Amino acid sequence: MSPSPASETGWMAIAIIIGLFAGGILAIQPSANGMLGKYMHHPLHASLFSFGSGFAIVLVITIVGGIFPPRLSVSPGQLPYWAWIGGAIGVVLVTSSLVLVPRVGSLPWFAAVMTGQTLLALMLDHYGWFGNPRVPASPLRVIGVLLLILGVLAIVLAKHYESSSSLPLSKHADTNADRTSAVENANQ
Repeated sequence: MSPSPASETGWMAIAIIIGLFAGGILAIQPSANGMLGKYMHHPLHASLFSFGSGFAIVLVITIVGGIFPPRLSVSPGQLPYWAWIGGAIGVVLVTSSLVLVPRVGSLPWFAAVMTGQTLLALMLDHYGWFGNPRVPASPLRVIGVLLLILGVLAIVLAKHYESSSSLPLSKHADTNADRTSAVENANQ
């Protein structure tokens, strides 16, 4: 028996709301990690503290919730190799973001991350890789991914244009002082 369309719509709405919230707070993570990394001797030290705090929180929740220690319903050897790489992927994401976000900003970084996630998710769904249900890459889905790619290009070009056309801070101060003098002279 397949789920009703109303049930699917409800779950989709819940997923979008939670996804927007999770994505929103996720935007803060590289800035927090970047600040931590700024005062550590190595970016991996900041990653270690970041994952350590997450581990501590999950450990407390599982102990308080009475679901500790972790147990598998099958032997570890029965799981596919890729079931064990989630933490390693997190290390790549956290460490690269804490190094790059302070240099390029949050918007270009997250636009690129989100587009990379969406592009690979399109393929994961289309081919049913990594245990995903098979959902064909329809033309509308492909257009959505192409629009994300164009969005990343627009963000990167805007950042490049804004940084290459901006005046040094001292020039801004001089220009503002000149405008203030011109306005004062005009008012006299």
